[in-house]
Amino acid sequence: MRLPQPTGIAAAVVWLPPQRHTAADAIAAGVLDEPMAARIGYRELTVSALAPPEMAVLAARKAVADAGCRAEDIGFLAHASLYHQGHDFWSAPHYIANEIGASTAIPVGVQQTSNGAAAAVDIALARMVIDPDAALSLVTTADRFAPPGFDRWSSDFDVAYGDAATALLLTTGDAPYQLLASATVAGSRFERVYRGDDPFSPAPRSGAVDVRRTKLAFRGSGELPLLAATVRSSVHRVVRRVLADMDMTVTDPRVRYLTLPRIGTGALAELYEGPVAELELANTEVLDLGRETGHLGAGDSIANLADIDAAGMLAPGEIVLLLSVGNGFTWSCLAVRRQ
Repeated sequence: MRLPQPTGIAAAVVWLPPQRHTAADAIAAGVLDEPMAARIGYRELTVSALAPPEMAVLAARKAVADAGCRAEDIGFLAHASLYHQGHDFWSAPHYIANEIGASTAIPVGVQQTSNGAAAAVDIALARMVIDPDAALSLVTTADRFAPPGFDRWSSDFDVAYGDAATALLLTTGDAPYQLLASATVAGSRFERVYRGDDPFSPAPRSGAVDVRRTKLAFRGSGELPLLAATVRSSVHRVVRRVLADMDMTVTDPRVRYLTLPRIGTGALAELYEGPVAELELANTEVLDLGRETGHLGAGDSIANLADIDAAGMLAPGEIVLLLSVGNGFTWSCLAVRRQ
């Protein structure tokens, strides 16, 4: 969608814990074999002792400090996550808002799995249009993939999971970056990939999450080639749509980077790098920034922007396209320009 009003990005932050667990450590511990290590391509994963909302508070406080604004001026907060937030029957967004000093902001929780950051941004943009008090809005994400409920290396195929929080501060005022456009498409036919043949349960299941089981059940359906074709067409659609919303073509030199989701290198090569190459983005460098972190749950897109900002990679006027995917499935692309 073409945004109805200019939307600035006052700060983009990724908070990473200091502890790391390397692929070599995982192989030595017997939770990862060498063929899978080579396929997923992660050198190490980030490991946190803090609960996800605690990490989100740290990311949010840094975003507020970086932007030089006041937390009490934030009118809306959207918090996205993929996995358990530390308590049952409880609202993590309200906790985050209160802890950072934005206790009067309207808090909303977003559960769109790994596409949560983009979904939360879209919700914040809509709120900023209808509510003058939301002229300063905050998007946060946070996930921790800790035992006993999750094995970050072996609960899934083709993806290993790192702990992190992110924060994105949106404003209708002047800012170092501008969000130019957002595009999203969905293919809900494939929700079964993460459900498999498991029956519905009346309460959260005990034991570790086992995505490998549900994916194997989906493979037995014979629909894997259709999913691969849908990934290709969805990547094409979201990127072309976001370019069209900016009145740009694939050859526009201002589109400097496209960032990929932080999934395993094997899945990236098979499902994403090919479709992106088919777009023939002539002047655009494709970036994979996840080898030292793992997949960061709902936060890949914001983390990618934060890394680009920290490295000073965009010149004034240049644009990055932030591509993301969430199971279910949903694909999004956000276009951000350095001012």
